[in-house]
Amino acid sequence: MHAMQYRIVLPADYDMEIIRTRVRTRGHATDDFPGLALKAYLVRERGVDGSPVNAYAPFYVWNDTAGLGRFLWGGGGFGPLVADFGRPTVHSWIGAGAVAGPARGSVPAVATLHTEPLGHGADPAETMARAQRELALRAATPGVHTAVAALDPHHWELLQATLWEREAPPEQPGERYRLLHLSSPGLDRLSPTAPG
Repeated sequence: MHAMQYRIVLPADYDMEIIRTRVRTRGHATDDFPGLALKAYLVRERGVDGSPVNAYAPFYVWNDTAGLGRFLWGGGGFGPLVADFGRPTVHSWIGAGAVAGPARGSVPAVATLHTEPLGHGADPAETMARAQRELALRAATPGVHTAVAALDPHHWELLQATLWEREAPPEQPGERYRLLHLSSPGLDRLSPTAPG
């Protein structure tokens, strides 16, 4: 399992209806994409949920790297985005787990993504064991559709991503996004329970 996200920060006066229309008309293209577990079409709007910026920031969970590669450079859909917005930096994490929450049967409306750098003395094994314990607890929270934990071993950064049925609890850390569309062709292949 691999997690991936790119963020396109847009001007403060950008008409976010352009992004909503883009997702409405093109989002279905990943509804059956091979190797994709889920793609959450995420946006942040300046002044909403504390966001200082407008941004389009899709979040992906891949069941295999072949699908990820096909998407990024194999003609699978990244090209039109690059043509319209330029090539963004793609952040990626190796998955520690993805867990179905009690709201898995609903359509999620909100996502939170929280990243945490690992200190220089942090033991990766201990960090990931803690992340998996926290993943299980987070996934059991009412309103959770899917909870993900993953690690970027290049920057030693832990990612905790959560898709929520409606609103995230105020104490939930991380950036808050509105979810415009969810493609989930391989969601059933993700682990239904926390690993370990």
